[in-house]
Amino acid sequence: MKLKWMGLSLGLLLLPKVQAAEVPASDTIPQETPAKVQITYDDPRDPFEGFNRAMSDFNYLYLDRYLYRPVAHGYNDYIPMPAKTGINNFVQNLEEPSSLVNNVLQGKWGWAANAGGRFTINTTVGLLGVIDVADMMGMSRKQDEFNEVLGYYGVPNGPYFMAPFAGPYVVRELASDWVDGLYFPLSELTMWQTIVKWGLKNLHSRASAIDQERLVDNALDPYAFVKDAYLQHMDYKVYDGNVPQKQDDDELLEQYMQELE
Repeated sequence: MKLKWMGLSLGLLLLPKVQAAEVPASDTIPQETPAKVQITYDDPRDPFEGFNRAMSDFNYLYLDRYLYRPVAHGYNDYIPMPAKTGINNFVQNLEEPSSLVNNVLQGKWGWAANAGGRFTINTTVGLLGVIDVADMMGMSRKQDEFNEVLGYYGVPNGPYFMAPFAGPYVVRELASDWVDGLYFPLSELTMWQTIVKWGLKNLHSRASAIDQERLVDNALDPYAFVKDAYLQHMDYKVYDGNVPQKQDDDELLEQYMQELE
């Protein structure tokens, strides 16, 4: 975002030094007109930034402040930890079969077997997934979405998009989320059951983010802070935490200078 101010501060400094006796009666002091503020958005990852910022303000300053945040704090403060953990385990267990398929599509056979084993153990011994017995056995949760499969094969994120009510997405994610619902048991859920599952999952995620509220509230540009954090999170998921390091400007300049020698 670029702000251009011209001449206003200089005029304000000079005007107090002009004495009335020195100004002819027929003359008038020229009035400085404030320069116009020109705002441009130049992030290639975010071509809809004007719209996205408006939606971000609506989501965070109104929906989150007066609805999502109070509900998340109430859930976090008054629901016992075993109940919260059990609800989240149950919801996450429903996604293990789709994670199995998505890991197979990426050739990650170990993680595919892990997802299948977790679903079998937790659905049976773990009481439909309420108790994460598999995690106690050393089988940690790692759930891949079809969005990550596309990213693994080089499909770019696409434009960043702030969805009303739902929050940040990238276009690749918006276009592929429905695929994960094609696998059992998600495919067996009714529309209302799917909505309840989505609500419980996002409620737990929102409650888990309470400690990060201060970071967003104190950021110089909360919108840019959330956008950068989300895009980094997407890369982290696609690369399983091993995100390739990008060359910074100094390294590129050094290479350029070496080519000139």
